[in-house]
Amino acid sequence: IMTPLMNRWLLAVITAAIISAQTAICFTSTTSRLNNSLLYLQGDIPSATRLFSSSTSTSQSSQSLSSAQQQPTATLPNYSAKILDATLTLQNYDQTQQQFIKTDGNQGMGGGLSALHHIQSLSPSTRTSLQNAIRTLIHQAHLERAGDSSKGRIMLGICAANAPEALSGLKSWVSSIDLPRGMLHGMDIDGVPIPVEDLGAVYVKYSTGGAMTFGEMRRSGRGFDALWRPGDALLEPYDDGDFRGVYVTVELEDGEFRQFGVLPTDLFMEEEEW
Repeated sequence: IMTPLMNRWLLAVITAAIISAQTAICFTSTTSRLNNSLLYLQGDIPSATRLFSSSTSTSQSSQSLSSAQQQPTATLPNYSAKILDATLTLQNYDQTQQQFIKTDGNQGMGGGLSALHHIQSLSPSTRTSLQNAIRTLIHQAHLERAGDSSKGRIMLGICAANAPEALSGLKSWVSSIDLPRGMLHGMDIDGVPIPVEDLGAVYVKYSTGGAMTFGEMRRSGRGFDALWRPGDALLEPYDDGDFRGVYVTVELEDGEFRQFGVLPTDLFMEEEEW
């Protein structure tokens, strides 16, 4: 005869057995799913391993990479070294000029006269080195611009004692390094030519592309006609400085800031021309 106490004990035993069985089933099911996941991963691993499982495939992969690296690009590996050398040559020139300005007593506004003295002291071999460095960077800019007209921009800033000096320098630079020719602005007022002798010291801004700022467009009074076109130049009065020479800026795809100067205005002129 089962007493109420025995009934409760029997019910507890049966309940515990049922829970234990469910737990075992749940654990087995979870383990099965985990094993299936491992098998899925293991199925992926051999296919990845096969890419590098034999020396033959490794050699073929290396050859493919080597072949891809040897394909011609916009900037060849051996040409990059030339770009670096050219950049260093011009950076060293700037540093030497700054040191000369200090040694020379920083004459003129901002050391402008001392910078001119430095330019006048350059040896023929230094001038040749500067010419080669500039041609190297300009050549690379031309290559990049040929592929995308928004790239490879080249800008010149010419500080000169008078307009003829500035224009002679601009002509020699544009011709020697094969820059595009555009319109020269600033030599007239409403179509009336300004006498050259009235201009005094001038600054010429040249660009192979891009646009003037809206502020410059408003000041020019020419509206959107003031937008830069390839080879355009703008002549302005230069009354607040003593520098004489050329600043050159070359924008290449690597994004490095390359602005150098002041360089000789007559760098690409023969002695008899100057």
